[in-house]
Amino acid sequence: MKTTVRLFPCTLLTFAAVILSGCHGDARQVSVPAPSANAFKVALLTTGPVTDGGWNQSAYTGLQRIQKDLGATVAKQENLKPDQFEGAFRDFAQQGYSVVFAHGDEFSAAAAKIAAQYPKTDFVTTGGTHTAPNLTALHFATEEGTYLQGMEAAFVSKTGKGGFIGGQALPPVTIAANAFRKGANAVNPKYAFQITYINGWSDIGAAKAQTDALLSSGADTIAHNCDAAAAGMFQTAGAKPGVYTFGVNADENAKAPNVFSSVFLDIPKAFADVAATVKNGTFHGQALSLGLKENDVRLIANPKLVSVITPAGKAKVEQATQDIASGKISVL
Repeated sequence: MKTTVRLFPCTLLTFAAVILSGCHGDARQVSVPAPSANAFKVALLTTGPVTDGGWNQSAYTGLQRIQKDLGATVAKQENLKPDQFEGAFRDFAQQGYSVVFAHGDEFSAAAAKIAAQYPKTDFVTTGGTHTAPNLTALHFATEEGTYLQGMEAAFVSKTGKGGFIGGQALPPVTIAANAFRKGANAVNPKYAFQITYINGWSDIGAAKAQTDALLSSGADTIAHNCDAAAAGMFQTAGAKPGVYTFGVNADENAKAPNVFSSVFLDIPKAFADVAATVKNGTFHGQALSLGLKENDVRLIANPKLVSVITPAGKAKVEQATQDIASGKISVL
């Protein structure tokens, strides 16, 4: 992931933050400091708030780690809409930023277009299929963890029914949801799993409504991948007797009394590792997948609920963890 350390002329940023934040109303939050000419400059783009306690906050933690460990000048733009993606990439590339991280599959096409126009800036998307000499698609194999959660769900479910609330039907989200179902069906072929989407990442009310619908259908095991909106799921199902919820992207075990486990993605470590290759001149664009084998994806059990699953069930989940890491089990 990697080439020669690049030096860029200082770009005047007078009124830049005002102009950027004013173009699209209040939705676009901008933090763009004026770096020195010789600074190592790293930017982050997200579609949601970096205070969501999960997906986007993990990326921001990664940006902060890059700042601390690599001495980088950092900036971010959050809550971006699709029609703002290209402009956000271009803003940072024109300002001489060394690398721009765009957190989500939905950034992939815009990143490919802008990367071709600005070969002196490196770009990284978490998800997506586009790559170039200066563009890496970084894939966290969330599905490896959700497969294991599906197994857990089938072991602890009394109704044999579960549900999933996704933000949007993007490939990484649907793949993770389908892996949950596959893991559950490996334990109980009759386990029924309903996948739903709320068409967004921050609508807590929509997540609450979908959770109510799933509970009404008899689901007693509910997972999500909807970022900040997941608060609606945890608030609605988090204290229901006999119901278990599942976290993703970060350690969410403390978000509700009944979170059975979380699929933790070590996004900060991965971001810092990639940024280091940019700084030391060894970055090269590629499709890079990180999962259980690399320890960048981990299943974190809730210690308060470990007794709910039988020792035999726990042993099967642990064996599956090893088999997925070795390639013996395919979660797709």
